[in-house]
Amino acid sequence: MEQVDVVCLCQRYDIIEMWGGGFRAHHPWINLLRPEDVAEPSRIRHALAFSPEPDAFDPYPNLAVIHGAGAGVDALLAHPGIRAGVALTRVINSEQARMMAAFAAYYVTGWHRRMWDYPGLQAARDWTVINLATPADFRVGLLGYGAMGKTIATALTAMGFPVTALAGSPRQDGEVEVVAGDAGLARIVGESRAVINVLPLTEATRGILNASFFADMRKDAVLIQLGRGGHLNEDDLIDALDQGRPALAALDVMAVEPLPQDHPFWGHPKIMLTPHVASESDPDRIADWIAANIQRIERGEAPEGLVDRKKGY
Repeated sequence: MEQVDVVCLCQRYDIIEMWGGGFRAHHPWINLLRPEDVAEPSRIRHALAFSPEPDAFDPYPNLAVIHGAGAGVDALLAHPGIRAGVALTRVINSEQARMMAAFAAYYVTGWHRRMWDYPGLQAARDWTVINLATPADFRVGLLGYGAMGKTIATALTAMGFPVTALAGSPRQDGEVEVVAGDAGLARIVGESRAVINVLPLTEATRGILNASFFADMRKDAVLIQLGRGGHLNEDDLIDALDQGRPALAALDVMAVEPLPQDHPFWGHPKIMLTPHVASESDPDRIADWIAANIQRIERGEAPEGLVDRKKGY
């Protein structure tokens, strides 16, 4: 295939330094460029972007596609400089989804079997058995049922956990009951012993994890927040945990990252923190995905992972 120039736009990372190896090794016909190395901006049709500057897209009048470098595209959708006719795609990575599923399963099984109580018993030389309840008695609620959500649901149902998932329309999908709307959300919040959030961040879902949400959760439930920082009202969560509902929050994403040193989450006894590590994009898989999409686009075909701007994902 003829060489295709792709400009890399990111104000936080050097995309070429992080992911360029996969392109050079497997797709040398793709020429990744930093903005300062673009000789003729009018010839650029493709951009690889993650957290771009406010004016990052202005120099490229013929830009056709922006390839989001991750699964989440809320920052790109909110970008003021993306013109209406420019397509936006996101990475769909099955390996990344499996990593997320394993991460979610760790918290579900840990909370179900009360594994975090055993270190205290060990220290006390106490042989007490805490919980031998079966997974069938531990309902899991899943907010979001896209590629990530479905992979999580598959893993959990294989272990015997009943799963109810929130999506755009209700249906039965194998062992998973999919519900929708406010009534569906209320069911998940009120019935689930573990609530896992993997929703996309849209205007409809921003701040969805709030005081009202927490007030309807079970007192013995855990919140597993793997979505976006904008989903969570942090002050509401602290108040809710202090009042005993939910019982625990496992947080992998924050509104501000890295989490500020003086943030109250650090020392809260009912919060388990991880630094946005639930899943990671493999550079080679990103390169393969984007290269395949560029080939489709250059052949005049629709790309995979095309984002619907009205829906926000």
